[in-house]
Amino acid sequence: MRPSDHRLDAALAQYDLPPAEATPVVSGLMHGTWKVEAGGRRYAFQRLHHKLATPEIVDDYVAVTGHLAAKGVPAPELVPTAAGSPVATVDGTWWRLSTWLDGDTRMKVTTAAEAYAGARMLGRFHRAMADIEHTFGSQHPLHDTRGHLARLEAAAADPAHAAALETIAPQVERIRALLPPLILPETLPRRVVHGDPKISNVLFAADADPPRAVGMIDLDTCNRHTVLVDLGDAVRSWCRDGGEDEEERFHIDRFEAILAGYAETGPPLTAAEVALLPGAGRLITLELASRFARDVLEDEYFAFDATRYPDRRSHNRARTRSMLFLAADMHAQRAQAEALVKRHLDPDRP
Repeated sequence: MRPSDHRLDAALAQYDLPPAEATPVVSGLMHGTWKVEAGGRRYAFQRLHHKLATPEIVDDYVAVTGHLAAKGVPAPELVPTAAGSPVATVDGTWWRLSTWLDGDTRMKVTTAAEAYAGARMLGRFHRAMADIEHTFGSQHPLHDTRGHLARLEAAAADPAHAAALETIAPQVERIRALLPPLILPETLPRRVVHGDPKISNVLFAADADPPRAVGMIDLDTCNRHTVLVDLGDAVRSWCRDGGEDEEERFHIDRFEAILAGYAETGPPLTAAEVALLPGAGRLITLELASRFARDVLEDEYFAFDATRYPDRRSHNRARTRSMLFLAADMHAQRAQAEALVKRHLDPDRP
């Protein structure tokens, strides 16, 4: 079925493709994505979110995908328009066409085996990117915890958001108290990270038992940072059930599976990275809570489910409460998490 959006047709018309059939792909909070089939080939066609539509991000995407391909790691390849542009533009909106990667997409982790397979792929990605010779041009904030917290404070101080702040004030106060002590030191090694390793960005081999991950997609947010932000984001999103707006418990068995998988394929971690790894999931969870809370105030960024919520603010309030619930459960299991990190990743373990 073809989407009714005439802009998609106008964007596709800018490519040298035979007649194409486009099917929406329901995934993610940012880009709109369609699977395009044309002339016996398949492509991923994305309407880029305006905050991720910059020449620098597109250049970084090309560099990352090219490097991964050279390393033998499956990666999409950007397809230029007929005029040679990296993106098509319609009414000020950017659209990007890339080759399609075969594999199954999973919207959530349900077993430790899936977490283990995903972590092996994330470790493989980090190791493959270790020697890329590219200066990232994107200035899009990537797990800039200090910046996210400062932007939340600025939004909370804006009189225009006073009414919205009343609806989430207790949650904002908890974020203010809990997040600053977890902020990572800037002295940690800077490595190339994915930036958004939710499980729907990991491709799995079809019908493989046990699960086997074969690639990673949505490479717009790659940049240099500590790998703890990727590991923390994986822990946050893979070690729980339900949607981001549902209060769900932390699964310590999946946490251990992530550690085991990453230890097999990822780069060696320093002693400082290992020491901070047990709290990385809680850090990213609270960072995301701060972003959801800020969007309750500013009402402009995250997509929302109009079938379940009357507006964006309502959905983001539920997301904020859910992330705070998860962070509290992570903290309750911190001692066990520390023991597991030592067992799997500490080079000095007995």
